[in-house]
Amino acid sequence: MTFFFLHCLSEALINFAQVRENFYQDFFDAINLDEEFNLTALYSGMLLGIASFLLNKIGGLSGKRERQNWIILSKIFLFLAIDEIFQIHELFVIPELRQYVHPSLASIWVIPYAAIAVYFAIKFVPFFISQGRRISQLSVASGVIYVSGAIGIEACNSWLVITEVISRQGFWYEAIAGIEELLEMTGIILFIYTLLIELIQRQKKLSFKFSIARD
Repeated sequence: MTFFFLHCLSEALINFAQVRENFYQDFFDAINLDEEFNLTALYSGMLLGIASFLLNKIGGLSGKRERQNWIILSKIFLFLAIDEIFQIHELFVIPELRQYVHPSLASIWVIPYAAIAVYFAIKFVPFFISQGRRISQLSVASGVIYVSGAIGIEACNSWLVITEVISRQGFWYEAIAGIEELLEMTGIILFIYTLLIELIQRQKKLSFKFSIARD
């Protein structure tokens, strides 16, 4: 929430107060939620990395049948962490293809990532449901929040820009981009909270195990 507030404040100063000094601009770039390899991107990448670590940890505490799914999820989140920092998905943005798609899909990367998101939802939602009511509800909620921001708000912003409702360099584009990142961060934090609950429960089960040694 702090990053979102600072992001919107900085964009308001740039667009409405015409603040252009180099010192402030460097700070604004560092906290811009729509930029790559800056403070906010590193923070989001760190959150995804933590989720990847916790998923791997839970996998290590799981039986053979469950372990594979947890490990696959861990690798997915590790990729997302790298992608968040280095903006790998931007490589899919091919301007020449925009004339063939709906304005909401102008970012292009939304198309393959949305397809992948649907595939993983079909694959892993039943898996989370099998883990129990609490973890399934929190996991699905966090996933919906994250995807709504990463893909839903991104598509909305693209549509508004292509149809010239807002400007790509204007305040409202940046504000909506800030909402996108806020939803992503919220979804990840909720998922981390879910994983911590699951990890604590599993460790408690382990801690109650004991054996009686015979002389």
